[in-house]
Amino acid sequence: MAIRLRVLHYPDNKKLSALCNEICSKYENSKYDKIPPAYPCENERLLVAFIKTGKEMSSELKNFVKDLSKSRAQNVMFIFDCSQATGKEICDMATAAGTKVIAEPVYVKFPSLFFMNFGAEQKQQIMKAVETAYAAAQD
Repeated sequence: MAIRLRVLHYPDNKKLSALCNEICSKYENSKYDKIPPAYPCENERLLVAFIKTGKEMSSELKNFVKDLSKSRAQNVMFIFDCSQATGKEICDMATAAGTKVIAEPVYVKFPSLFFMNFGAEQKQQIMKAVETAYAAAQD
């Protein structure tokens, strides 16, 4: 049975958008957008969030994560390009807001606008993590 899947990314980046689109093409009833999304998350069974940030998060990103109640997204999975301390802080904010962090966060280096793409190994790691989280969200 297909579940509602939303894939979001921060910041807005064409290479991240392309990967989000590729993920969504593998699952029914899924869509992708940037953070903050054009339409708010509502009753998403699984939210996959790609987040690149420094130590200081933007207020836009903080507000989005703090608003992740269970009615917005039952389960969330994070893919980070940031320090583990910042990643943990984001996970803690999401949990405090009421959603369940369904899987261990994945830490990878996101491509820059001009210089690189996701490597095959990175892509495989991300796809496997999303597949695992999707299966866990169905239970």
